[in-house]
Amino acid sequence: MKSVNTVKMLLAFALALLVCSVTEGRIMNKCELKAKLDVPTKGPQGSDHETRPNTATNAVRHLYGVFQLSDQWACDSGMNPSLNVCNMTCSALTDDDVTDDIACLKTLMNIT
Repeated sequence: MKSVNTVKMLLAFALALLVCSVTEGRIMNKCELKAKLDVPTKGPQGSDHETRPNTATNAVRHLYGVFQLSDQWACDSGMNPSLNVCNMTCSALTDDDVTDDIACLKTLMNIT
């Protein structure tokens, strides 16, 4: 009876190793991540005024975090006036924790 339990235990261990070997991590660039998340390009980050050059403006925008969120809309950098819709500092968007970045992106998507 003990050998049957040992075989079952080894089988479960082998199955766990097989599952772990099938999964893999991957490093993506911003474009690949955007394509995977299927984030629509509307709102503060994707509107036409961001992509067309405007020589009459003197506003300086800085982009922060994995989603390149603007300090004009999303966060407070302390350098420019900001709506600070996400109610956070821009430095919070540049740390290793992306949960607050995702929450901020969802907030911005809901207001547009």
